[in-house]
Amino acid sequence: MQKVIVSLAGHPGSGKTSAAHYLQEKYGFTPFSFGVVIRDYAAKNGIKLEKRADYANTHTRMLKEHGWDYTMRLALSLETERLCVDDLRVVSCAKMLREAGGVEIAFDCPPDVRFAHTQGHPDKARYPSDFATFMKNEHEDNAVVIAPGMEFETDKVMEGAQYHLDASDTLEHTFEQLDKIIGQIVSR
Repeated sequence: MQKVIVSLAGHPGSGKTSAAHYLQEKYGFTPFSFGVVIRDYAAKNGIKLEKRADYANTHTRMLKEHGWDYTMRLALSLETERLCVDDLRVVSCAKMLREAGGVEIAFDCPPDVRFAHTQGHPDKARYPSDFATFMKNEHEDNAVVIAPGMEFETDKVMEGAQYHLDASDTLEHTFEQLDKIIGQIVSR
C-alpha cells in the first residue's frame, strides 16, 4: 500500500492543528508538526523559545546544521501508512511532498475569524489577545526567510493546493469538508 501524505496549509488560527488531531483520531494519520521538531531541537541545544522570531531563528539554525530539507526528510521517513504534515508554509517543502505523492489542503479563513478562533489559546506569544498584534505577527511571519529558497509563503502554498476548504465556520463544518476530501484521497 502506498503511503497517503496530506499536508495542511493556512494562516494561524485557521484550524490546521485541530484538523491534524482530527485526522489522527478518525483516520489514523500520524501527525507531523514543524513546531514540535523545532521545540525538540531547541530543548536539546539549550535554546529558549520565548518569541515568534525565536522559532524561525531556531529553524534556520537547525537547517544550516542538517540541510535545507531536514524537516521534510524527517516527515517522509516516518514509518506510517498515513502522514499528515501540519502547517505547511514553504513552497519548496510543498513541492517535495507533492513529489513524494502528497496532496495539500488549504484552509481558507478570513483574518477576523482566525483571530476569534485563537482567543483563549494559552500561547499568547503566538496568539495575542488583540487583533492588531495578531495581524502584525502574521505580517512578520510572511517575511520569514529560514534559508535561501525557504521563505514562508503561505498564500503561494495555499494557491497551489489541490483541495480547499472553507474554515470560516465551526470546526464541525470544517471537519465535514475534511471528511469528504479525505474520502477522495484515500479511495484513489
